[in-house]
Amino acid sequence: MRRVLLSLMAILISLSTRAEVFLIEDVRIFNGVDAELMHGNVLVVDGIIESVSSDPIAAPEGAIVLAGGNRILTPGFIDLHVHLSMHTPASVGTEHATSVGARSVAAASFFLDHGFTTVRDAGGTHPDLARAFNSGQLYGPRIFPSGAIVSQTAGHGDWRARHEPNPAHTGGSPYLAADNSILADGIDATLVAVRENLKNGATQIKIMGGGGVMSDFDPIHTLQPSPAEIRAAVQAAGDWGTYVLAHAYTSEAVTRLVENGVRCIEHGLLIDDATARLVKKNNVAISTQLVIFRSLVGMDNLSDVQKEKAHQVRAGQENLIALLKKYDITTGFSTDFIFGQYAGLPREFTERAEFWTNAEVLRQATSESAEIIRMAGKLNRHGNFGEIREGWVADLLIHEGELLNDLSQLADPKSNISLIMKNGDIVKNSM
Repeated sequence: MRRVLLSLMAILISLSTRAEVFLIEDVRIFNGVDAELMHGNVLVVDGIIESVSSDPIAAPEGAIVLAGGNRILTPGFIDLHVHLSMHTPASVGTEHATSVGARSVAAASFFLDHGFTTVRDAGGTHPDLARAFNSGQLYGPRIFPSGAIVSQTAGHGDWRARHEPNPAHTGGSPYLAADNSILADGIDATLVAVRENLKNGATQIKIMGGGGVMSDFDPIHTLQPSPAEIRAAVQAAGDWGTYVLAHAYTSEAVTRLVENGVRCIEHGLLIDDATARLVKKNNVAISTQLVIFRSLVGMDNLSDVQKEKAHQVRAGQENLIALLKKYDITTGFSTDFIFGQYAGLPREFTERAEFWTNAEVLRQATSESAEIIRMAGKLNRHGNFGEIREGWVADLLIHEGELLNDLSQLADPKSNISLIMKNGDIVKNSM
């Protein structure tokens, strides 16, 4: 009897540790870096790319063989700037947390259905929601959460109406609507806010470093927060081996942020040549977006002040792109959609293609974005991804048609993305 039990245990152990194996044959591979496609085959074992070869690969016993039919294989896409918890329509106003969560799930599903296997939430989404997605309990991309946005009073993350009292004066909670922002004034409050985010499971920290469009009472030119407060956020994040990303537009704001240790600037549309040189010298990334700033100028429900600010920052977009290209500044791929406008996601590819080649845009959406994600250091518990490389995570897409010639096909993923593999698991297969 004991021998039988031991045999059964051995079988169960074997079943539980047996790798799921996929062999993808006959594909043209965009590896996330090189513009030239390589015809070849890819072997995936237990979620990891085990082999990439231009020569035939013998299918291991039990492997699932996927016939690529000379289609294009790319890494899964990455969006560096999403706000999953900010998709309540502007006309609706504030909603209960259950509705906010439901809209977050809908947004996440849209991203994965369009080939985005990873997103970096640039503030507002609680790490609990990220854990639900990352564990596979909810359908969506892998999420790197920033937790609550850290903002000074009267900063871009201060969502209060003008008449609402400051919680620091009333003994109330510093967390604002849906806990997606936290007010932190002074070094001590900043340290607490950052450490609380890290305790909750944030993989990087988002601060507001200057005026913004969608807030009512902070002009674009304002500087937020003080150098000492920025250093406090950077120190607290650095103690955990990760980094700070910061919303900012102007040269003055970006200079202050870079000089005090911020590693990634969000937007940056109004910087000048000297600031771009400083950014490059310090190996800082500028994660910028095209579609949202072209859309903001015509968006409904904006106040006159917000519309004026939208035109102000939009005017700098072409100059920023020229500086990114001039100094070869890492930028990645990001969208920043809010209010449920993520249906514009495919346009980010085609509008970037006005300034970069299709291969460069795809590189931004894969290996370049992954490079920025990896600044989270050991808080990235998901391994290396963003390239089709041996030993890296199997986030893979198979495309119909000539993707490198026509990025517009990404607007119709039902017809044009025939395979979505996330972490070695097939979430879509219509080949």
